[in-house]
Amino acid sequence: MGPGRASTARPVTVAGSPVLVTGGAGFLGIAVVRRLRAAGQSVAILDDGSAGTLRRLHAFADDAGVVHHRVSICDADTVAELHRAVRPWAVVHLAAKHFIPDCERDPEETARVNVSGTASLLAAWRAHRPRRFVFASSAAVYADSTGPLSERSRCAPCTVYGETKLTGERLVHRHAARHGVAALSVRLFNLYGPAPTADHLVPTTIAQARAGGGLHLGDLRTVRDYVFVEDAADAVVALLTRGATGRVNVGTGRGSTGREVVAGILEVLGLSGTVARDPARTRVSDSPAVVADIRRLRALLPAWRPVPLREGLARTVRLPAVEPRHGAVSGAYRTASDPAPAARSKAPADGPATAPPAVGRPPGGAG
Repeated sequence: MGPGRASTARPVTVAGSPVLVTGGAGFLGIAVVRRLRAAGQSVAILDDGSAGTLRRLHAFADDAGVVHHRVSICDADTVAELHRAVRPWAVVHLAAKHFIPDCERDPEETARVNVSGTASLLAAWRAHRPRRFVFASSAAVYADSTGPLSERSRCAPCTVYGETKLTGERLVHRHAARHGVAALSVRLFNLYGPAPTADHLVPTTIAQARAGGGLHLGDLRTVRDYVFVEDAADAVVALLTRGATGRVNVGTGRGSTGREVVAGILEVLGLSGTVARDPARTRVSDSPAVVADIRRLRALLPAWRPVPLREGLARTVRLPAVEPRHGAVSGAYRTASDPAPAARSKAPADGPATAPPAVGRPPGGAG
């Protein structure tokens, strides 16, 4: 959601009960947390810091409505304990391994995080069942197609990442049907924006252009549906508040080639440069076109209006292209194995309130 544009999310507060956001310090996660807080909703963040982005949570240092739990999504026992203690009325599950080259190099770890981690979150429903569950899926679940992809399009992933996301969808919806939870899989298309956590086309191009010299990039003929991360967060929170179920694409409905994206970035930066194809950045398996059919999204959120690509790129270049990873984080972040105080502790000025999983049960919890 850009400056001057009203959020499509309604107030979603449930007295005494937070929304649990997994991967809340991530690229999309931090924007979702901001949206929820703007709507007056308290938030419990589950993020183990493995992406090196916990520094982003410092923005909530003085916000009592945000509590960070440094817990691995794959630690089933601790996740169940956290559910029992926090009793969220809703869950937005964003935590995942998502950079496709990394997923291809380590399929076992990708399956552990994306599939087993999702399963541990669902198993926690034995301790406490939320009312609503939003699962971050991906356009990577679809088979190759020459036209726009609707939620009814055939699913046949060509990547390890896509396979894990499709498996995650099936687990979520099977479990939700059994337990009476309103579940929604949001199939995200190509997110971009300031400070991403992976070296995709937009941040790579910005970084290389700013460094000077020629650009060395992958296949720029492919067409993708680029959606600004703040717009995606606005859609996710709005869909949560409406209790939508099933599957829904979150994209713009417009495709752009890599060449068009690179040209737009150079125009915004006021730079020029030659472009060479780098074999190391060219993926062996890459769909020629991935563009969303967003008719269902428009029907659910008629007021949602994503920014045009050129405007989103202009906002993106105002901040560093790639946020540096931080292996060491503030001591304010308490791990699940740290000695637990009787109640949550208030972090110093450089971090949000933190808590081990065994915090006291909030009053009026849903469920």
